[in-house]
Amino acid sequence: MSENSNQTCSLPNMIDLDWRMDIKTSSDLISRMAVPTVIFKLNIEDKSQPSGSKTVIFEMNKETINTMLDGLEFVQGQLNSIK
Repeated sequence: MSENSNQTCSLPNMIDLDWRMDIKTSSDLISRMAVPTVIFKLNIEDKSQPSGSKTVIFEMNKETINTMLDGLEFVQGQLNSIK
């Protein structure tokens, strides 16, 4: 038996999700604006790390969140069709 046959490949699992909404403001005289964004903090299982997990932080604006939600709704529809 080869040494590689005992190793398995697995995708990371999400352990936890935190988020907060921020408002980015501009005080430029030409345009005053307040742009809402959401900052996500994911705790992801990573067996290569001593702690067994890693943190991923990213920011999304409203349009990007809507695109992501549309994609997740499509995935949900696909999953529902195989029940």
